[in-house]
Amino acid sequence: MILDVPHAWTSWARRVLVNADELVVVAGPDLANLRNAKSLMDILRAARPNDAKPKLVINFIGMPKRPEISIKDFAKAVEVEPIATIPFEPKLFGTAANNGQMIAEVEPGSKVADILDEIGRAVLGKAEMRKSKRTLFDPLMTRLRLKAS
Repeated sequence: MILDVPHAWTSWARRVLVNADELVVVAGPDLANLRNAKSLMDILRAARPNDAKPKLVINFIGMPKRPEISIKDFAKAVEVEPIATIPFEPKLFGTAANNGQMIAEVEPGSKVADILDEIGRAVLGKAEMRKSKRTLFDPLMTRLRLKAS
């Protein structure tokens, strides 16, 4: 389940986050997001001492005319290395939103689509399953998938 929780720290938001199996905090590389991410990470680590640390994704990297905190400094402040950084791609995200499509439908094989795929793998615990070289069985598996659909 993916939740976009409100900016305000409500009792229900705290309860949901503390009881979640996996947490991914998404933040932009600016001072306000750093402050909020740091606070959220500290609260969640204290409330979930026996669970995995929340994961971090930094979004909107490279937004024009906006001062950014470096990824290294951001990670150091929140004490979590990001599992991904997503570049600012307004045309891609805007087209996907306007058309009601997934990023991978708008631009298959794009850098952002690959990043989102890697985030999914990390959350599912399958981060080590990266694209590998083709094997002799690939054509057979492709045929089997086509027959099944």
